[in-house]
Amino acid sequence: MEPVAREATRRGVAACGRVFNRDPEPVYYRTMSTRLPILVYHQVDDIPPNCWYPGNYVGPAQFAAQLSLLQRLGYSTITFAQYLAFRRGEGTIPTRPIILTFDDGYMSVKTNAYPQLVARGMTATVFVVSGQVGGTNAWDSQATQESLLGTEDILAMQAGGVEFQSHTHTHARLPTLTPDALRHELAHSRAELQSLLGVPVEVISYPYGAHAPQVTAMARETGYQAGVISRRRLNAPTTDPLALRRISITSRTSVARLAWDLLRLRLHRD
Repeated sequence: MEPVAREATRRGVAACGRVFNRDPEPVYYRTMSTRLPILVYHQVDDIPPNCWYPGNYVGPAQFAAQLSLLQRLGYSTITFAQYLAFRRGEGTIPTRPIILTFDDGYMSVKTNAYPQLVARGMTATVFVVSGQVGGTNAWDSQATQESLLGTEDILAMQAGGVEFQSHTHTHARLPTLTPDALRHELAHSRAELQSLLGVPVEVISYPYGAHAPQVTAMARETGYQAGVISRRRLNAPTTDPLALRRISITSRTSVARLAWDLLRLRLHRD
C-alpha cells in the first residue's frame, strides 16, 4: 500500500477509538443480534474528464485503503446468500460481517476492484442489468458510455467467488412503471440471470434506489427474497429484507469518514 493510503488507513482506524474490539480471526456463531453494514459502490476507477456523475467513482488506491481499513477493523465479507440463510436460521456468519456491493456491473469492477478483493480473500456482490450484459450504461444516455461486464467476465468472477444479483432488465425507474412493465423488469431479469449463472437469483437492487410498496410487493411475487435501497443505516434482524439499507461510497468517502460512519452507525439504534 502507498504511504499516503497507509497513513489514511491508520487515521481511520484511530478515529474508531476503542469501540471496535478486533479479534484476529473471524469467529462464526449463531445469534440474531447481528447488525449488518452493506456498502454500495459503482465504479472503481479514476474520474474521467467531463464526467456527469463524479461521485460514482472511487479511485483504485482509495478502494484499496478502504478494504485495508475493513480488515483492520475485523470485518469479514459475506454474500447475500449467506446472510439470507442466516436470517432463516440455516447458517452461520462471522462476528463482524459486511457485504460489499457494486451496482450496474461496470468493467472497472473486474479490472480494478476484483483483483484487490481476491488478493485479500474477500468477496462482493455485483448487481447487473440483465438486458445490458456486455453493453454500456445506455440508461444514462447523456453520460459517457462505459463498458459493462460481459458473459465471460461474469462467469469468471463468479468462479472466483463473486456473487451476482439483479439490477432489473433495463435499469428502469420501477415506481413509474405499469404493473405489467414492472413484472417484466423484475421477472425477466431474474430468469435471464439464473439461466446465465446456474444458481438462484434472490436479491434486487432497485435502480436509483427508487422503490415503493407496489415495487416491493411485485419483487416478492416474482421470487425475490431481498431488496436493497440507499440509506445510511445498518441492518438489524428486524429490517425488512426487501428494504435492506446500504451506505453509499463515493469519490468523497475518505478512509476516516468510512471508519467514522461504521462507528457511528454501530452506536445508532433505530
